[in-house]
Amino acid sequence: MRRNTRRKAILVAAVAALALGATACGCLWGREEHAPSRFCAQSNTSVVEHCVDASEGPGSAWSKAEADGELPIQIWALEPSGAMLDDLAANEAALRAWFDLIDRAVAYVRDEEKNAESLRATLHGRLLGLLSQSRQRQEAILEEEPVRAADNFQQAMTDKASVEKEPLVAALAADKQAMAVVQAIFDQARSDAAPLQSRYAGVAASFAAYRATEAAETAAYAALSKQASRSGIDELDGAEQAVLAAAREASRAPNELAAEIMTLSAELQALAVSFEEAIAPHEEVLATHGAVVPDMTSGALRSLSAMLGYAQRRVARSDATATALLGGIALRRQSLRVLEGDEGAHEAIARSRLERASEVFGEGARARVEALSAAPPVSEKVGLPLLAERCGELVALVQMRPLCEAAGSSWREAGCAALRGRFDAAEAELRTGLPRKIAAGLAALREKGMTTAALDAAQARLDAGDVKGAAIAYDAAVRGAEGT
Repeated sequence: MRRNTRRKAILVAAVAALALGATACGCLWGREEHAPSRFCAQSNTSVVEHCVDASEGPGSAWSKAEADGELPIQIWALEPSGAMLDDLAANEAALRAWFDLIDRAVAYVRDEEKNAESLRATLHGRLLGLLSQSRQRQEAILEEEPVRAADNFQQAMTDKASVEKEPLVAALAADKQAMAVVQAIFDQARSDAAPLQSRYAGVAASFAAYRATEAAETAAYAALSKQASRSGIDELDGAEQAVLAAAREASRAPNELAAEIMTLSAELQALAVSFEEAIAPHEEVLATHGAVVPDMTSGALRSLSAMLGYAQRRVARSDATATALLGGIALRRQSLRVLEGDEGAHEAIARSRLERASEVFGEGARARVEALSAAPPVSEKVGLPLLAERCGELVALVQMRPLCEAAGSSWREAGCAALRGRFDAAEAELRTGLPRKIAAGLAALREKGMTTAALDAAQARLDAGDVKGAAIAYDAAVRGAEGT
């Protein structure tokens, strides 16, 4: 009984607060905009309730009730359209919106119409009943069993797991399917590579057999060379044919091997390209699982390339050997024919060769004299002569003196005639002139601040009588000073 009395007191206080405007904006909750409900009004002498949309305001409902009857008129605000009492009691935002409408209705009667009897009717009429129902429902909700947060959390997680289970299962299924596709690609590649692997083994065996014949091939060419060197003029044709046959046989096996190697290499490359194109869309799946795309062909391709290179080099050596043997046979045939000719022919050939040798020697002698007649080249920056090349020419000229003084120098006579006047001068220049030029050049370089190590090395050779070595060291020092 005491509890009911207290509740009534609370309700009366709430109604009084409404009458005094205590539910104005900011008194209980902050005002929020919600979908409008309805304002209703009823005259004391009428049984008809006149309701309007909340957007029309309480004055519209008042006017309709006033036209239908006499004062006093009560006015109230209905709960938001479609809201159940439980929803309204449990929803703070909806309840706040309803209180705003009630506040507007009470304020209109109190402030606009200023009718005390109507205000009393409003506060103790339908509005009081609606507020009482709402309060009672709130108390009932509060007295219900408290919320079990742990159970609710467990249920929420269970529901979430149920919701997420399907996508996870789908993802796993998709991943499994993708890996199955990858495995199928691997299996197909292995299937395609199986016959190529067998052929590669055959090529490797053929290559090993071919490589084992290298020593025998070399020995066969050596035997042919020995046979040709002992053959008479009538036997040289047979020796020549034997060399050609050996060359053809030496090329046959490697050519067949090379053709097989190139064919197999092309097929392996095609397999690699096909596999790469097939596996490319699945590289992300492989990366996710930490799998590495297998390389099924590069090792075999490198091995085949090495085999092909060996075969080509060996064929080239064989062809060069055969060509040299054929050239030797041709020279032997020519020599044998000369030996079989008459004495006049022999003399003509010898005379022709001597004349040609004399011409070559004479041309070389004249070129040497011309080179020695010119002054040695001079360095561009320091202005010193470069003497190593001239020293070499002088040494070569002095070395030719015994050839021109020998009794058998008749075929060299044309060249020696041009050289004899230069022998003494060349010896004198080597003995005194060139050493003086080297010494003067070294002194000039010292004055220019050239590093002494290079100059000392050249001077040491000069002091030892090694004019050619001194000239080379001196030229190096000059070029060092030039910066070249």
